Amino acid sequence: MTDTDSPTTYTATLIGSDGTATVELDFISGLPQKSFVRSLDDDGEEMVWELVEDAPDYQYRQAGIPGADYS
Repeated sequence: MTDTDSPTTYTATLIGSDGTATVELDFISGLPQKSFVRSLDDDGEEMVWELVEDAPDYQYRQAGIPGADYS
């Protein structure tokens, strides 16, 4: 497989407090995204999702609300 044949997207599994979902994400320089922000609902609430590094496939877990101070 050459670089031009490499996939540009992958299916990620989001593991959240209310269950799981799948989304299509873009590879960045051939690698999965380490984190991304996604809207949780129609109210505009957002959540940061982080890649689970040791997962056998592309799994992401909730990492918090963007800009929140957790200290």
